[in-house]
Amino acid sequence: MAEKKQLRLGAFMRPVSLHSGAWRYPGAYLDANFNFVHLKRFAQTLEAAKFDSFFMADHLAVLNMPIEALRRSYTVTSFEPFTLLSALAAVTDHIGLVATASTTFASMSGCAGVRSSHVAKPAKPAPSFCMSPIA
Repeated sequence: MAEKKQLRLGAFMRPVSLHSGAWRYPGAYLDANFNFVHLKRFAQTLEAAKFDSFFMADHLAVLNMPIEALRRSYTVTSFEPFTLLSALAAVTDHIGLVATASTTFASMSGCAGVRSSHVAKPAKPAPSFCMSPIA
């Protein structure tokens, strides 16, 4: 009998979109990058749709954009990934939560310590991935 294969689904999201003009769409959530209720609903929707993981990248700096564009942009700021994914762990049950963390300002052991200290539920993996800067 042939082995049953399953598709693994992961979501990467910037709540407002990566496009700097997406906030102009009439149905857009203008504060989605820093609106926990919206992000919670998104994670729960992914979980209900049987997604395996939700990924969020860390950002160490403000985007390289002209100052006038930054003043109008809703994509400039967002939650820090470990904090957000730890909060999402409390309101989800099965979806994996994945984050990057830079070792530019913290050691690998410090990064791993943050990761291991945010395990909310033993049956669910903690937010993971630590990335070292390329020299």
